[in-house]
Amino acid sequence: MPGEGYAWVDGYWGQRGNRYVWVPGVWQRPPYAGAYWSHPHYDHYQQGWQMHEGHWDREDHGDHHDDHYNRGHDDHHDDRH
Repeated sequence: MPGEGYAWVDGYWGQRGNRYVWVPGVWQRPPYAGAYWSHPHYDHYQQGWQMHEGHWDREDHGDHHDDHYNRGHDDHHDDRH
């Protein structure tokens, strides 16, 4: 840790053009008190995979999957695989 008040922002596989590239993790200072990093992630829907960008958020919502939002979507966590 580079100093007090820093938070680790995880690395992730990001898309650049038609390729996936590893974007390494970094130490950052949260933009406001109580902020936490919501990591970038991919979700699978009927129309294909969609990336959700990482962002700073105010409160911990637990898992990034929201049951009422994903209802009816082919989520990659469901048991049909």
